[in-house]
Amino acid sequence: MGMNVKAKARMYRELGKLLGASFPMDKSITMLLNQNPRGPKHDFLAGIDKGFAQRMSFAEAMRVYNHGSAGSMELSLIEAGEQSGRLAESCVHLAHYFETWSKGIREARGAMIYPMLLLHLGVVLPEVSRFYMQGALGKETHPAAAILWRLILFWLALLLLWAAWGALTRAAVRSDGTDRLLNRLPLIGAVRRHWALARFTQVFHSGLLAAMRISECLRLGGDASQSGTLLKGSQMAAATVERGGTLSGGLADSRCFPQDFTNSVATAEAAGAWTGRWRAGRRPRSPSPPKPRETPLTGIRRRFTLASWGMSPSASS
Repeated sequence: MGMNVKAKARMYRELGKLLGASFPMDKSITMLLNQNPRGPKHDFLAGIDKGFAQRMSFAEAMRVYNHGSAGSMELSLIEAGEQSGRLAESCVHLAHYFETWSKGIREARGAMIYPMLLLHLGVVLPEVSRFYMQGALGKETHPAAAILWRLILFWLALLLLWAAWGALTRAAVRSDGTDRLLNRLPLIGAVRRHWALARFTQVFHSGLLAAMRISECLRLGGDASQSGTLLKGSQMAAATVERGGTLSGGLADSRCFPQDFTNSVATAEAAGAWTGRWRAGRRPRSPSPPKPRETPLTGIRRRFTLASWGMSPSASS
């Protein structure tokens, strides 16, 4: 059994602090193991330490010894962080992601208490009212068995629904049709779309920092998004870029990404492609050097950075 999201958030936060303080990776893992962690966290850190002893990288050790507890997003961010020399930043990204996820789980559980209470009352109250009505007529009744039977059927139905939801969400990781179906659900669909795009942008941004090719960043981000729709769109956009097309054009042609997002990427490309020449007849008023212009890569990187933290790119302009 892997670590829960709260334990992962704490572990990546600690790793981010140690790596940000210029501690070596192997020393950081050893320091965390010396804190005597228990259960899945100890197994995770021990697997990384074993991989280091075999001269593996952090991502390779995770893939070999922790493949059951490390998701595709974790592997992609760690791998991009190692290649870019920004492993501490990748760990901070992961800590922020899992902290937000843990907070969302707590809030969802709190919000479900009242509806679940009403559902249980709806199951129990009919038998209670029947018991009082038959008692008023002088009939002997035994409501406990009927209430217990109703509760068993109710919880069995909940378990079946939970199993069906789990099967659908696992299929939606690779299936565009299933993912689109789940994304159309009220409330749940909006949350799913938000988290999928957040995972995509975080990994894409880390890939840019690692100086990866745009097509590689797209494929890494699509795989880490855990969304069949974004996976399909990122693969189509990667193919477009490899044929010489633009990033924004590939994202727009796939029709798998939000319109606002593709417009922001198109704006970044257009702003970065601006030559920065002075208009005819105009000269700078002071001899100070001109400000460095934004290149296409830095413009796109800025948009993906803002999107990965849940901010609107247009709001910060």
